Amino acid sequence: MLTQTEVLRETVKKHGERVALTYFGREISYSQLDAISNGVAAQLSPYVERGDRVAVIAQNIPQFVILEYAVWKLGGVFVPLNPMFTPRELSYYFKDSDAKVIVSTCESLGKAKEAAEGRALLATSPHSFGSNQLERWKVEPCQEELYLKGRSKFSAEFLDPNDPAMLVYTSGTTGDPKGAVIRHKNVYASSWIYREWFNFTPEDRILGAAPLFHVTGLIFHVATAVLSGASLRLFYRFDPEVALSVVERERTTATMAAATAFIAMVPRVKGRDVSSMRLWSSGGMPVPLSLEREWKELTGSYIYVAWGLTETTSPATLWPYPYEGEIPYDPKTSVVSSGTPVYFTRVKLVDEEEVDGEKVAEIAVKGPQVVDEYWRKPEATSKTIKDGWLLTGDVAKLINGWVYIIDRKKDLINASGFKVYPREVEEVLYLHPAVAEVAVVGVPDQYRGETVKAFVKLRSGQGDERMRRELEQFCRERLAAYKVPRQIEFVDEVPKTASGKILRRALRS
Repeated sequence: MLTQTEVLRETVKKHGERVALTYFGREISYSQLDAISNGVAAQLSPYVERGDRVAVIAQNIPQFVILEYAVWKLGGVFVPLNPMFTPRELSYYFKDSDAKVIVSTCESLGKAKEAAEGRALLATSPHSFGSNQLERWKVEPCQEELYLKGRSKFSAEFLDPNDPAMLVYTSGTTGDPKGAVIRHKNVYASSWIYREWFNFTPEDRILGAAPLFHVTGLIFHVATAVLSGASLRLFYRFDPEVALSVVERERTTATMAAATAFIAMVPRVKGRDVSSMRLWSSGGMPVPLSLEREWKELTGSYIYVAWGLTETTSPATLWPYPYEGEIPYDPKTSVVSSGTPVYFTRVKLVDEEEVDGEKVAEIAVKGPQVVDEYWRKPEATSKTIKDGWLLTGDVAKLINGWVYIIDRKKDLINASGFKVYPREVEEVLYLHPAVAEVAVVGVPDQYRGETVKAFVKLRSGQGDERMRRELEQFCRERLAAYKVPRQIEFVDEVPKTASGKILRRALRS
């Protein structure tokens, strides 16, 4: 096991002049990445001691990656935060992590100042490495306060693989968000798994479609690229048109993004040259069977489904690569498989129960990528991590060694004593050609206890009573009566997290 500073050092020795990052055409080599992170580490050194936390609020810009390695060279712990957070939310994360320094991009600077409460705060600009394309997002420049000129040498702290590398906060579906303590050995294990599983080489060009402040971006995009000597192609924030343009212009070869990113690209991908892409992968949420079929028809490639959590430092199961068979899905629920357990990783089912005459259970994971604690939350740790096994909260089936994630345990709907998995209803609605996105939740019902409600975004046009009846009949023909949505609400957008994961809890409230 290597620390992340050791990984960078080895890659600089082997591939120093190769491109590490591009940002709207601006190239940064591995040697430059090393030198610039040296300079930023020196700048932060008066504030950051070994073990101190540094909070970073940024989209996918070069400074995000530079700051990661700068913090690690100081022996610090990197705390990535979502730029969409409000001052109240930022205040919680700053206090909970006890961040010593905050670095924020211009767009979040006002919110960060409001929440900083005397902590050292530095601004960094998305424009510092150039781009007029930021006008698309109406991003205003600000004064760059990071030292980005570089420094040839910096005396980095000696790190141990067991040292914390990052605090990555869970989405907080119940109670306060918890900081998963991701150690250097966890990052190394996960990036090594991705490299070996998907055959990454220095020739690969990774499309940075997932937000870097999410575990997918942190591991699949950054850590795997650096370990492999590959290059990462950044474009500020996901936009389907921009992403496909980067694929064509920079001949990218691999990416991982939420299923909603693929849904957004579907209407735009026809006629585009995406032949350079050897790997389209999706994690963070289910991939609908209808999307899998449509993407294969449009591009000739499958979307390789990944499953993992923040607490598994990204990968727990993956589709075999390359995969040439039929789409692996469960015919009873239409759930597409998330693949098989990755290297050195075990899964098991616990708390088995019967649904629709079948045995399903919560899935637990054990492996070198699984974290061993939540930051300063011993009760949450003991409840979720037992003898190295992570209780994931996901309900699954195991069929012929393949894992099928049926749903979140807490999202199960109990309608008149019948168990309904929202995902099964969603899969059916996705089969309707008018449906673009859908989220199904249980809502209180005086007679049934709970009833099934679907929030539907249509591909075009406004939803009306005729369409509502059509969708209800469509479900009746494909689902048992108790699973059919009693309520269907049409929405302009289905709420999502910054990583593209659909937020059922926002709809329930």
